[in-house]
Amino acid sequence: MTTSVSTPRLRITLLWYLALLIISIFTHPAPMNPLISTAVDTLALLAVIGACLGRIWCSIFIAGRKDTELVTDGPYALCRHPLYSLSILGGVGLGCATHSIVLTTLTLVILLPLFKQAIITEEKYLALHHEKIFLNYLKCTPRFLPSKIGFNQWLLTLPSEISIKPNLLWKAFIDAGAFMLLYAVIHTVELLHLSQVLPSLLLLP
Repeated sequence: MTTSVSTPRLRITLLWYLALLIISIFTHPAPMNPLISTAVDTLALLAVIGACLGRIWCSIFIAGRKDTELVTDGPYALCRHPLYSLSILGGVGLGCATHSIVLTTLTLVILLPLFKQAIITEEKYLALHHEKIFLNYLKCTPRFLPSKIGFNQWLLTLPSEISIKPNLLWKAFIDAGAFMLLYAVIHTVELLHLSQVLPSLLLLP
């Protein structure tokens, strides 16, 4: 069985999220003002939902196309790697769900280098296979953060129709569901800590 180039990154990401869950079970965050706690919970939920919906939206445009053409429409008109940007957003959401600055920071420290290396590898591939088209795309579209493209201008990049492969799109829904489930479990663990139902061994800011 062959191993994809992305397999090590996916394994490390999965291992960290499992570690994040385990650490959150045996630790508890520093006490937090109720208003701040509510704000953090809201931010975490919005980040995770945004990441999941955004990744599904990206998958609609790229699934089944990325191996044969350079995708530059839809979310890919805003930045070159929206899937990675949204994955970082989701990671921040999971970190915030733990109410721990340390765990949120560690999530970024682990994910950012992984995605940066993946981006470098992908862009070398795109430059090799799409040459001038990719160079033009490179000049006018930021790598990671969305450009300040106007909404009307962005709408012009949307195709009138697009071919969707259900089996590939279904995988995006499964990934989103698993991510939401992980968030729900981490959030429940924090609620159990706050209600003192679940004991903890260590205070982790």
